[in-house]
Formats: sequence, structure tokens, C-alpha cells
Amino acid sequence: MSITRPIGLIHCALAHGGVWRRFVEELGPGYLPILIELPGHGEAPDWDQSRDYSDQALELALDTLPAQPVPLIGHSYGAALALRLAVERPSRVSSLVLIEPVFFAATKGSWAFDKVVRDHDPFVRKLAEGSNAMAAKAFTSVWDNETPWADIPQKQKDYLMSRIPLVKAGDTLLFDDRTDLLRAGRIEGLDMPVTIIDGGDSHPVIEKIVVAIGDRIPDAEWITVPGAGHMVPITHPGAVAGAVRNRLVWPDD
Repeated sequence: MSITRPIGLIHCALAHGGVWRRFVEELGPGYLPILIELPGHGEAPDWDQSRDYSDQALELALDTLPAQPVPLIGHSYGAALALRLAVERPSRVSSLVLIEPVFFAATKGSWAFDKVVRDHDPFVRKLAEGSNAMAAKAFTSVWDNETPWADIPQKQKDYLMSRIPLVKAGDTLLFDDRTDLLRAGRIEGLDMPVTIIDGGDSHPVIEKIVVAIGDRIPDAEWITVPGAGHMVPITHPGAVAGAVRNRLVWPDD
């Protein structure tokens, strides 16, 4: 009799739950993917602008996950949200995988933080000017530099452009640490296995984030996928699946 084990998956900004398909296939049989979509993405409800974006995203994630703890995997913004969920609701997470976590606040005061702010500046300026197309092009040039803007299918460009304002909505979590995840003792309190994965060719701020949070987690493992960029779970799903398969833990293990 086969065993189907649930896994929570939170995608990156400007994506949707379907981007995990190849990763789940590479992971192999016996897993039940629970796709958590961010507000305004995929089939999720729109962002309620009267609320903090990460608060609504966290609520959607908790509503989607089962009551019992499960492994939780997040990518990019989804990884930062998964970290918040694990810190604030540890009873819902049995193991945690953070892929390319863009929790920039962990590197404040460093050259890497200053660099990512500079690299985001064209995106921020174009968005403020109301040019969603140019803002999306500038943003993807930093975080999806393996795919030139000209090579992105028009349907996907339309999806990116329509949702690009949601990227700024994530700043309260990523840049401001509004919920004080970095306060002494919070990250250190994670008592589940935590795996942090980055791409060897990703933005240099990611390595600094991995070190900043990984050094504070008792059971953390850092895995780098050589030759991969920020979109590593999409471009290198087999490598990521192989890296995490033995780090996924369920309550009955």
C-alpha cells in the first residue's frame, strides 16, 4: 500500500502554484503537494490593500495547510513567508526548506544589502512612474537573469506586468521585518530540520542571507546548486528535489 505524504509549497512572487510541477515530479511518487498561492497570484484572492500583504498571505497559507504539521517548502518571497510561518506557528511545520530566501532585512548594514537596494532602484523608479512593463523587465533582470525579457512568452509577460505592484507590497516582510523575526531568540527557537538552498550564480545578497539566518538555526543545512540562479527550483528541479528529499520530516517519522 503506497503512502501519500503531504508537503506545503509556497511559490515566489509573480508566479503561481503550477510552477512546482516539475519539482514534484522529480521528488517522486508518494507525496501530496499542497499548493499555497500568494494573494493576487494564480487562483488566490486579490490582495486586500487594507491589510499588510504578508498577514493576508500567512492567513491563506494557514487556511490551505492541514491542521497537523507537514514539511513546508518556500521559494524567494515564499521562503520568507515560510520562515515567518514556522517561527509564529511551529506546530504546523514538521520540517522547513527555504529556497533562495529574499529576507533582505537579515543583511541590513552590509554591502550586500546596499547592493540589492541599488539593483532594485530601476524597478522601483519604473513602478513609481506607472510603467509596469519596464518595472517587470527591470525586476526580472535581477531575479530571473537566465531568461531575457525578449524570450518570455507574451502571456507570461502579461501575467508579470499585471502583478508587478504586488512585489512592493512584500517589502514590509522582506526589507522591514515588520513582525520582528530577527529579534533575539525567535529564529533560534526553530526546533525542526531546516534546509536552506541557493543557486551558485544567484544575486550575492542571497549567500549573505543564508549565513545570517542559518547561523542562528540549531538544525540547519546549507546546500548550493552550482550553475543555478535565483529560479533554481524551476530551472534545476531535479537537483533541488535530490537535496531536500532526505530532509523532509513528518510527525510519524
